[in-house]
Amino acid sequence: MDMKSFEYLYHKVRGMDRERIARETGFSDDEIDMMEQSYAPLLREIAAEMPQAADIGKRFVRLTRYIYANRTDQELDMPRPDAVKPREGEMIALPGTGKIAIPSISLHQAIDQRRSLRSYSDQPFSLEELSFLLWASSWARDFRSSERNEFTRRNVPSAGSRHPFECYLLIQRVTGVKPGLYYYHPLKHCLVVIDHSPQIFVAVYDGCLRQEMVRNSAVTFILSAVPYRTSWRYGQRGYRYLYIDAGHVGQNIHLAAEAVGGGACMIGAFQDEAMNECLGLDGVQEFVIYAAALGKKPSGQ
Repeated sequence: MDMKSFEYLYHKVRGMDRERIARETGFSDDEIDMMEQSYAPLLREIAAEMPQAADIGKRFVRLTRYIYANRTDQELDMPRPDAVKPREGEMIALPGTGKIAIPSISLHQAIDQRRSLRSYSDQPFSLEELSFLLWASSWARDFRSSERNEFTRRNVPSAGSRHPFECYLLIQRVTGVKPGLYYYHPLKHCLVVIDHSPQIFVAVYDGCLRQEMVRNSAVTFILSAVPYRTSWRYGQRGYRYLYIDAGHVGQNIHLAAEAVGGGACMIGAFQDEAMNECLGLDGVQEFVIYAAALGKKPSGQ
């Protein structure tokens, strides 16, 4: 979904008439006519679901209590999900995790000076620093696989070691890495090339609702969730754990960024449809759940 379509739907759902939509967006009469025709079915679908959306938070918390839980797919001996999605493509090796230089910053200092950083210098991250950031947040230090179960252990906690996330990187300034969109392979500790086109930078920027920190970041981490990894074991309650686990990853990203002289700002405000489209996700079996813009601190900070 492009930004124009999103803006039209966003304003239309909030009850604006076409004249106000034109004032707010600058769309022409022809553009609004086209959107009204194209999106009429979707607007009817949204209108039908709006009553459910009005109190979805309360119902989510209520209906994911254990008292409502059925037997999980794991208890029913359903086939276990893969712990890591298979990936193919050109791979770029990262410095080995055993060779990463350990930053001298103390944990106390990293926590004390951590702030959400939205402005960055033009200095790139080194490949070693990127390797450290990924080691801290997404690397799998252990992998266990059997017919009945498969899971990883990482440097962040996760309910049942399910680790439901896939990590994508929009790289703009990392020494030795061509700008573009990459997938991080947590077992091979390498980058897999997805897209080097100029359009991908615009698409992610738009998808993150044109927040300037994404345009100016050295790298933007994009985390997607594969919910069945968690719900296979925990049922619908597992959806609670997705967001808890995302917070664990976000904190490690922040602290690791501080350790390499950078900073991060977590991003929860994004256009779901657009971000999923950037990564080729269906929005159901896998969907973007969190993002983070990172860069080196400007001088004086």
